Amino acid sequence: MMLPIARRNVTRAAAVALLLLVAGLACRAAETPADPTDDGWTEVADGGTVVAFRDDDARAGRLMLEIATSRAPGIAAGMSLATLEPVRIIVAPSHEEFEAHTTGGASDWWVGCAFPERGLVIMKSPRIVDYPLQMEDVLVHELAHVAAGRVLEDVWVPRWFHEGVAMAVAGEWRLSESPSLAAAAARGTLYTLSSLERAFPGDANGAALAYAESFHAVQFLMAETGIPRPGELVRAVREAGGFDAALETLYGGDRSGFEAAALGHFDQSFSWALILTRWNLIFAFATVLFLVAVVVRVRRARRQMREWATEEAGYRPGGKRTRPSSWE
Repeated sequence: MMLPIARRNVTRAAAVALLLLVAGLACRAAETPADPTDDGWTEVADGGTVVAFRDDDARAGRLMLEIATSRAPGIAAGMSLATLEPVRIIVAPSHEEFEAHTTGGASDWWVGCAFPERGLVIMKSPRIVDYPLQMEDVLVHELAHVAAGRVLEDVWVPRWFHEGVAMAVAGEWRLSESPSLAAAAARGTLYTLSSLERAFPGDANGAALAYAESFHAVQFLMAETGIPRPGELVRAVREAGGFDAALETLYGGDRSGFEAAALGHFDQSFSWALILTRWNLIFAFATVLFLVAVVVRVRRARRQMREWATEEAGYRPGGKRTRPSSWE
């Protein structure tokens, strides 16, 4: 998967997605990627996990090895796999090499790309990424794709399902806060899940919305089926023999029925979220103005009371004016 962020003119919606990773299943449709074999590469390994990088990326490469070896066992266990190994991670030092290793199967704004059938992950070097890179989130997202792919084997699932599962495994809950999802729900411009079965939008903002919907579609499916963890959901799909069969068995409906229910859930949950957010801002602003007005009026009232008290103290019965007692 990859991170849907434009390298230029990063918008507010895309800025939210900076923290959320997305993997590119388009990589699976690409030709077999090439592994680096020349002398310009260094490899470090821990068990069956290998990371290859060039000299300028030595620090990033060793950090990726640490992340992979520490997180892979938990990812594998969550998918009921004995191990995620063998895993090979290539750190591409340039956009050109990233494209070469993915054989053109990845968009230029992707940060990572997974080939589950080969246990291969291609990562862009942090040096060539023009926005803050959450390296651990990206790599875990890609490893989640590898794990899900090994469980599913040749079982087809919609792309939104694969992406949503990987995001859930990586703990990318922050995408649920994306204002693009609430705005699209309020405007009635959400993508249909059927339109996200084979490919995602090519632009960064559209992709960010598609990933947000994918994440919440998987969360909704888990809630509706009573399956608490994404790995268990993937395993259930595999055991059912197909995605449609799993929907029928676990959910009690077909893809179109689930899509209608999921979009209805999005509309109910997120369109109101945007309205409430805007209303809260207006209410907060109005409250501040009201409090300021109250403070001003109280101060004026107190000043007026002091003036009246001073004037009253300057008079004695009979109408004779005297100096205030405090002056005597």
